[in-house]
Amino acid sequence: MVSNNRGSSLLRPFSRGAFAGIVSLGFLFILRLGNISPYPPESALEGFLKIIPASVQEPSVQALGEFAGQLGLIIATLAAVLVFGLLGIFFDRFYIHRMLTKNLSRFEKFLIFSLIPWLLFGLVVLPISGVSFFGVSSGFGSPSIDSWAFPLSLFVGSAIFGVVLSWQYGDTRIFVPGKLSTTSKAPSIREPQNLSRRSFVEKGAVALGSLALLVTSLDSLLGSAPASQPVLSGSGTPVNLGGAPSIFADPRLAPLVDSEITSNDNFYRVAIDVFDPSVDLTSWSLQVSGVQGNGKTYTLSQLQALPKSTEYNTFECVSNEINGNLVSNAKWGGVKLSDLFADAGGVPSSTQYVVFYSVDGYSVGIPITRAMMSDSMVAYEMNDIALPQKHGFPLRAVVPGLYGMMSAKWIRKIQLMDSTYMGYWQTRGWSNVGTVQTVAFVILPGDGAEQSLSLNNGSILIGGYAYSGDRGISNVEVSTDGGKTWQSAQLKPSLANNTWTLWAFDWHPTSTGAATIYARATDGTGALQQSNPTATFPNGATGYAMTSFVVSS
Repeated sequence: MVSNNRGSSLLRPFSRGAFAGIVSLGFLFILRLGNISPYPPESALEGFLKIIPASVQEPSVQALGEFAGQLGLIIATLAAVLVFGLLGIFFDRFYIHRMLTKNLSRFEKFLIFSLIPWLLFGLVVLPISGVSFFGVSSGFGSPSIDSWAFPLSLFVGSAIFGVVLSWQYGDTRIFVPGKLSTTSKAPSIREPQNLSRRSFVEKGAVALGSLALLVTSLDSLLGSAPASQPVLSGSGTPVNLGGAPSIFADPRLAPLVDSEITSNDNFYRVAIDVFDPSVDLTSWSLQVSGVQGNGKTYTLSQLQALPKSTEYNTFECVSNEINGNLVSNAKWGGVKLSDLFADAGGVPSSTQYVVFYSVDGYSVGIPITRAMMSDSMVAYEMNDIALPQKHGFPLRAVVPGLYGMMSAKWIRKIQLMDSTYMGYWQTRGWSNVGTVQTVAFVILPGDGAEQSLSLNNGSILIGGYAYSGDRGISNVEVSTDGGKTWQSAQLKPSLANNTWTLWAFDWHPTSTGAATIYARATDGTGALQQSNPTATFPNGATGYAMTSFVVSS
């Protein structure tokens, strides 16, 4: 019974502190949405992710995709609410009664309720999470936010916490100047009017649920869309079937053919940010350094005045599993890196690496030989419109043949270096080469589908795409007997050597029941993809793709 009473006595001050923390976090969250200042749980989450191995992060990225960041933000927010709740207990046990019985000035009361949380988060919680003290040196995803914005907004949030906490005790004297009663009996702390413990907990739960809902719906509010299966991500752009085998005109393959070009909304997205960086063009510029001479700085309009290059290129995330959906194809428009460097002053003979720096603190380097290839560019257009914010506006790299992590988004600086550079993911163990593995994907029929032999004269169309970076695809083979024998599929001419290649196979099974189909690809150099399955970390996944479905009569 004593234990229950003690638990009940702790619940009330914890609930008060948690509720005050939710109000404070809500205010800071609104500031973050307005790109005014960082959101502390977001910064703590990103700081924490920077200090844990990529191999530990990998399972969540594979299982949850883009939602992994949102879930992480919810957990970080709940952790902050927990800290505020514990502060509520701390204040209740050590300060509330003393503040009502001591002749404290308004400034002293303000410091107690506001300075302690500010110091706790700035000097303890954030540094433990891998963020600098008070966040003064952390990246905010926008160069327009000054370094003092974090500690200032953190203090304002702490002050709001103190005001809300004092209001819940129903005694405005906590923040009112002047002397308290000098009677020998200590004034009692009155409970808030019409606010029972049960109703307060209910209201706190509603507030916490509302904050969680706001976080989970943020992706929709900002116009972002989760990655979808490529078969469902068509751009609606007509695809030229001229020169393609007649099988690709079959209506059963229409979803696959329509997905050859991925729409901007359905193009997969993986980034280190919970929130997409928001770049203000009035303050943004691209700095090119390390070239011959003093380098050069460009506005977006100045980049657009340089000779324009357009190309189709497929991107695949290094975290993409075999038959996964973190792969997409689009048309890109921008400036060749070779043209950019020539305009900026020329490439020194000692240059070994080209490094891209992003506004969110991301960086990655590629060999100069790769950068100088004719199809390597910085893009400001995607599928014939301005580059969307979530895909790197105003400028991103497009480097064919390498995994997506090698093509930085939201670029603010490009530097030529005379040594090898290890970027954000590379310092966490991922490959610094980043060459795409040759893979074949089986898209149709989908896993678990039912295919009837009574339709289409017993024909079942199997289709997908194959990709090998900039090496092209020369052959795709299908096995219907568990890999014992292989038959060549028909290929649709690819949009470019740097894109995926659509393939199709017309199968006429002789029996009903469960069926398992395997596919493998051969790249343009004649090299067959690896059969042995490996994990995505650190060089990208290998192995044969498969799908299982049911053949009915």
